Amino acid sequence: MRAVKRVRRNPKWQRRPEERRGEIIEAAVATFGELGYERATLADVAERAGVSPGTVSHYFGSKSELFEAVIAERFVGFVANEEALLAVETGSARLLLEQLMRRLWEHTWAPGTIALMQAVHVDMAAFPGSGRLLCKQLSDRWRRLFGAILERGIRSGEFRPLDVDAAARTIGYALIGVAQKAATFARFDATMPARERLWTAVLEMVERFVLDPTIVGRSRE
Repeated sequence: MRAVKRVRRNPKWQRRPEERRGEIIEAAVATFGELGYERATLADVAERAGVSPGTVSHYFGSKSELFEAVIAERFVGFVANEEALLAVETGSARLLLEQLMRRLWEHTWAPGTIALMQAVHVDMAAFPGSGRLLCKQLSDRWRRLFGAILERGIRSGEFRPLDVDAAARTIGYALIGVAQKAATFARFDATMPARERLWTAVLEMVERFVLDPTIVGRSRE
């Protein structure tokens, strides 16, 4: 009788280090988003990732270090890329503002991101000092990005004179706030507009806020 050859599958602990790290990060995004920072444990993350708690500790150390890695993975690289793009872009400020807003909008809707943002807001007081500092630095970088585009638009005459710092904060809050509220209340509100309709409304609101009144409604360059 011919023996059946068994195919052995590599368990997760035999995967390449970068694969394991990525799986743990994604599991942590979902876990922190679902349970919040304070309630989540390394064991929760490990169970979702299909590894042992010791493996999570091996890669990230403590819960606070894992949380900082999650924030860095999901947000720091993204904002750094936007900073690099703005440094070389020479187009109209109106178009640059729309493109930045659109990319941030899409990034916010990436799986797990909105829940993670909400967990950050709720549990901020429980974060270690380094975690709070990282979140503040991210917020400052986004404010400076929007501010740089607004200043460019004011100089070119595309945007009306305005309080750049307040406007930069307001645009970011409006964009992310609408996404968070829509995601939260869609389950209770069957009439919630589709995501693309909400995006159009936010864009139109921001443009009417920042554009010189004489060019509102003109085609984009």
